[in-house]
Amino acid sequence: MIGDSEQDLGSVARSFPKNPEMRVFLMLLLLIPGGLLAADRTPERKAFTAAWRQAQSGVDVGARAELVSYPLTPYLQYEFLRRDPLKKPFKRIEAYLSEYGDTLPGERLRADLISALARVHRHADLIAIYREDNASVEADCQAFNALGALKRKPPAALIPRILSRIDRAIAACDPPLRQAALAPQDIRARFDDAIKTDRLPLAALWAERLPAAEKLGAQRLVLARRDPQVALNAANKWPTDAAHSRAAAMAVSRLARSSAASAYERYLRIAARFPLTEADKGLALAEIARYAFVERLDNALVLSRKVPKAAVDDGLREWQVRYALRRTDYAAALEALEGMTPALAGQARWAYAKGRVQQLLGDSAAAEAAFKQAAAQANFHGFLAADQLGTPYAICPLSPLLDTERALKVLGAGGVQRSLEWLALGDRTRARAEWFWQLQKFPAELKREAGLVASREGLHEWAIFTLNGEADLRQYDARFPLLHQRTVAGAAVRTGLSKPWILGLIRAESAWNAGARSPVGARGLMQLMPATAAAVAKSLNVRVEPLDDGDHNIRLGTTYLARRLADLEGNPVLATAAYNAGIGAVKRWLGEPLPPWDLWVETIPYKETREYVARVMAFSVLYDWRIDGSPKRVAALVPGMPRGDEVAAIACPVAVAGP
Repeated sequence: MIGDSEQDLGSVARSFPKNPEMRVFLMLLLLIPGGLLAADRTPERKAFTAAWRQAQSGVDVGARAELVSYPLTPYLQYEFLRRDPLKKPFKRIEAYLSEYGDTLPGERLRADLISALARVHRHADLIAIYREDNASVEADCQAFNALGALKRKPPAALIPRILSRIDRAIAACDPPLRQAALAPQDIRARFDDAIKTDRLPLAALWAERLPAAEKLGAQRLVLARRDPQVALNAANKWPTDAAHSRAAAMAVSRLARSSAASAYERYLRIAARFPLTEADKGLALAEIARYAFVERLDNALVLSRKVPKAAVDDGLREWQVRYALRRTDYAAALEALEGMTPALAGQARWAYAKGRVQQLLGDSAAAEAAFKQAAAQANFHGFLAADQLGTPYAICPLSPLLDTERALKVLGAGGVQRSLEWLALGDRTRARAEWFWQLQKFPAELKREAGLVASREGLHEWAIFTLNGEADLRQYDARFPLLHQRTVAGAAVRTGLSKPWILGLIRAESAWNAGARSPVGARGLMQLMPATAAAVAKSLNVRVEPLDDGDHNIRLGTTYLARRLADLEGNPVLATAAYNAGIGAVKRWLGEPLPPWDLWVETIPYKETREYVARVMAFSVLYDWRIDGSPKRVAALVPGMPRGDEVAAIACPVAVAGP
């Protein structure tokens, strides 16, 4: 059996890398960038390609002796068996799953077949191929039902396993959930959790299982979350018990997301009718205040003072700070900052904001202490703080050297081998699926090596997303690759844009995936919308396609960015925000009074854009450092900041954190 599960990695590593010749061969390939993909398996690849073409046309190619050890062999039989699997010989499917069940195609075939067998009530066959170790929660429920139909007792751990994993309403799970021996308080806790996490179909499922006296109130709570306007319109006919009071308060809290003023009017009405508890009042009033801050209503502070103290959380304080900053009321901003919990206040974002408002209020000693706290972190606000102090940046790279034994274990994993082979055959989609499937099964200590291997093979997007754990964030060489250098340098000269800024924006947009496509249709390295790309291409008298060509995409994207910069008075902060949110949105955010631009970033209403600007600015610094080790201070991209013409020194503090 080809073993790819976490528990099988040891046996794979023992059998594959312990071969001395293979170890030497792989170690040599690891020393050569792209060496693994260049390994010559031409005869096997030709044989597989021919067989694969037949398999995709529906031909049963069977087992091929010349491909018995080729990594992609499991796909040949899978391609035949997956097509209308209920009509295929079941014994053959069992044999396939016995041999290849721990591969990605094997897992897919098992999952699809379990669903198909459940639909036609082939219970014995379903149980024969069911495996708990890689089953979905739906497959667990289908196995439970099949065991019941066969009058066999399910394992004692199966229902608890289903209960611990179910995260949505699944029809197949109704029978095991009905049989679950849950006390009313357990059902109530699960209902409350589903409501809190906005999993409304699951909440509705648990509401049905509450005691009869509680069911209607719970159903009204689901309605309040799903359609608050409908709930509030009906609330004048509801009973005035505790459950319905809670539902009415919930509906108001949800309505606040569309209009804080309207929500407050409805709150006054329900408060006159329902006996709201302090918790109910807090639920409604905290959201009203939060969105009053977001909408920058004149009475937002008045509304915030009505929130019961127990309901004032860090999320509300964050928006109170943003509201005060946007109104340049620095004393109010400082008051809100000082009310934050230590965990939130310790983030570079808020430590810097606190230092900055203290500076603007004339307390330079307190400001310096806050800046020192923020400057220990290698991110936008940490760099801003270091600029205020004139101190080095806390860029502390980790060693990119591979641990040979761990690297060989990574390369011995079946998913990695199949991924590299699909790449060699030009199928990046299947290659990516295999890579990230295998990554989920790796223990934490192998993920570093997997990311570094991906980087060495030129799989930069994979490396970036593989090295996303806290322990690997400072693998700067792999996470911030220097790519398309000639094109970027030419674009910088042509447009006058900063080269590190271009690199940082590309990194934030696509993680260097030239084929990236967003859910809304943005494409390529700089994630251009087709209409935008067409307009820019027309103005340059060049073709629109291929947007998947990195160099072409950079030409169009940098032209667009330069035009946004010109439209926004040469302000890189605003141009970066406009690249993400659109110039119309940015112009709406520029009404007077305006705080300094470093603080203005924190007042951007859209979380995505707020974090995007900070990320691009930080990435620009890191790319400037990657280019020659002497980055300009981030102040160069933020108008009005001190030391914008200086080069930052680099020093590693005792404790570091980074993007």
